[in-house]
Amino acid sequence: MPSSSKVDLLIKGDLVLSDRVAANTYVGVCSGSIVGIYTEESLPEAKEFIDATGKIVFPGVVDAHVHSYSNLQERFEHSTAAAAAGGVTTIIEMPYDSCGPVFDTNAYTEKQKWIADEAKVDVALLSTIKKQGDLESVDALVELGTCGFKLSAFETCPERFPRIDDNVLWDILPTLAKTDLPVGFHAENDIIIEALIARYKAEGMTYPKAHCETRPPISETLAVSKLLEFAYWTKFSLHIYHSSHPRCLDMIDWYRDQGVDVSVETCPHYLLLSEDDMPEKKAFAKINPPMRSQEAVSGLWQGLFDGRIDWIASDHAPWPLERKSNEAIFNNGSGAPGVESMLPLMFSEAVVKRDMDIVKLGQLLALKPATRFKLSHRKGSIAVGKDADFAIIDPNHEWYFDASVTQSSAKWSPYEGKKVTGKVTQTILRGKTIYADDVVLAKAGDGQYVAAQK
Repeated sequence: MPSSSKVDLLIKGDLVLSDRVAANTYVGVCSGSIVGIYTEESLPEAKEFIDATGKIVFPGVVDAHVHSYSNLQERFEHSTAAAAAGGVTTIIEMPYDSCGPVFDTNAYTEKQKWIADEAKVDVALLSTIKKQGDLESVDALVELGTCGFKLSAFETCPERFPRIDDNVLWDILPTLAKTDLPVGFHAENDIIIEALIARYKAEGMTYPKAHCETRPPISETLAVSKLLEFAYWTKFSLHIYHSSHPRCLDMIDWYRDQGVDVSVETCPHYLLLSEDDMPEKKAFAKINPPMRSQEAVSGLWQGLFDGRIDWIASDHAPWPLERKSNEAIFNNGSGAPGVESMLPLMFSEAVVKRDMDIVKLGQLLALKPATRFKLSHRKGSIAVGKDADFAIIDPNHEWYFDASVTQSSAKWSPYEGKKVTGKVTQTILRGKTIYADDVVLAKAGDGQYVAAQK
């Protein structure tokens, strides 16, 4: 507590701490950091007071899977504005950009400049590795504060988004293990998928659900099992991105029991949509991996409640509408905007509809990703010494999702028209309100680069 016993900001509400909800409790902020949690009897003076009585004060959400530059209409300008509107105060940015992947210090520092110029929330950066496995820049990237490495078992593009072949992985993973940072993978088997797509195209089968049929669960589970074996033998810290099927969780459990260091995320679309929605949603729900069966969706929900899934991330990929409008499903981009909708959707679906503990949702959306990517010295929880990042939700506010008023450049969503209970009413970044009353107040450059803790 400052010697004046006066704080810059005092917020009252139901605080979602890492282990409990502190109802009708106050949190104090000085110089952008949390300096105290108080009851009515011990309040300091405050220059500014936010009365969120009856509302839920979450830690600022940490979205561990955002693509801001796959579509250059988006950039940090739009993705971080969308984050602010969705209660997300930190994004972890993917290293696969249309303008080139982030595998050396030049690309990395250029992206840091974009953060300084454009970002409206805080940003941590991942790095990647060239297809041939060049590790020359790894130590320098670690020194710059990269929070991990993302690689792929699927070849989207040999330069921008390559598959790293098994022989190369065998060479490089022991070295990456020494960084003590997570190495995450897009886990799909491209040989199976490409053969099926070629067959479907030849036979004129390009209807929406064909996207799911050409990426069967085995195309994901094979890749996950291979990566788990690599993690077992090379001892690197494995992260599985956007898991869509509960069988992946079964395998992960088995390897965890053998000491493998592995984390796994899922995304709202795998919990809220299924392959049965493809005829209606069409390319709006064309995402890799694809939507799965209703049974798989139920299995993922069970995995969330059982603690087998480490966190939820958006996989925000906001293609322009023209990349989502082709009648032939394979001629559309894969991915959907999601950073703005993640917190309200998950509050509505997990807490309101399925009675998930609010503390657990806070862990899934903030604490666990921040911890895994070594950002928890600043991010992920409401605790003294952490950044004063908060997402305030009115838990009773009912509304309908309208993509036309969202902050992403995409202006479309697979959740268009969906009824939601619980609305983000205010987002606070390092003690400064950056979103309130449906308006993004943050300016370009208000966001900061966040380095991983060494």
